[in-house]
Amino acid sequence: MPKIIITFLVSIFWLVTPVYAGNGFQYSKPILTDNLPGYKSVVLDKEVYAHSNQLQDLRVFDEMDEEVPYFLDSIRDATTSKEKEGFIQSEEASFVTTQVRDDTIITIEVNYLSVFRLELNTDDLFERNYALYGLNGETKRYLLEGRLENLPLDSSLPISDDIVWVDTNPVDQLQLVIHNRDNKPINLKSVRISYYFNKLVFKDLGNTHYRLAYGNNSINSPHYDIMDYKTTVKKETLTQATLGAEVSTPPKTQLPESPTNHKLLFNLTISALALLLMIGIGLCLRKKNPK
Repeated sequence: MPKIIITFLVSIFWLVTPVYAGNGFQYSKPILTDNLPGYKSVVLDKEVYAHSNQLQDLRVFDEMDEEVPYFLDSIRDATTSKEKEGFIQSEEASFVTTQVRDDTIITIEVNYLSVFRLELNTDDLFERNYALYGLNGETKRYLLEGRLENLPLDSSLPISDDIVWVDTNPVDQLQLVIHNRDNKPINLKSVRISYYFNKLVFKDLGNTHYRLAYGNNSINSPHYDIMDYKTTVKKETLTQATLGAEVSTPPKTQLPESPTNHKLLFNLTISALALLLMIGIGLCLRKKNPK
């Protein structure tokens, strides 16, 4: 009888315990490999940066949905200038310009890339002070301030001025504030960004398919054994792999449950547990003190 009571109590506990529902990934990409055994290296693209939780939620799965260990290779791991160049990408970025009194505010979309350089392209001649900020939603972080001086000897040449900073923590947008004072606003032709990217390295067993899953704010960065000997792995031959098209998997919607039903279920559960506990104690005492 006591074993039956314990089994019933455990069953009740699992029934009333909320199921952990935060383990779903909203996005995934197939990892395209040569299907041969060996270590593979794949460059993380802009969609992964935009939709992941700052790369903390990256997981690699095989075709059996088994988790595959990996490590991230970054510019911090590079030891030579040539290796460092392999982690840098440059491209034009979309931006919006607004005027607020004497200031030109340039908002640049970077989508959580680790940007470290801005290149302003314009034909205007100017000298201006500026301030640069990183934006994440309502959070605004100061990055740098200084002076732009674009006065080339040959005025017929297009002007390009770089702004370089050290704090490369990912942000959603960059906000460049140029103080014009009494001068006309600068006419920007384009804005170019340079950023650091990461490479994901894992061991391919061959003859299987892999996918990269991300977009899960409920999990943190994993720690696999392979991370402890990444230096040794990097001495091996790393075959380049690529990421396929992104697949979006919206989280499952659940019908809202009534708070009254929750309270009633909780009260009934507590009452049942108390009653069963009393019955169990009574049975035990009865066995110890038979008539």
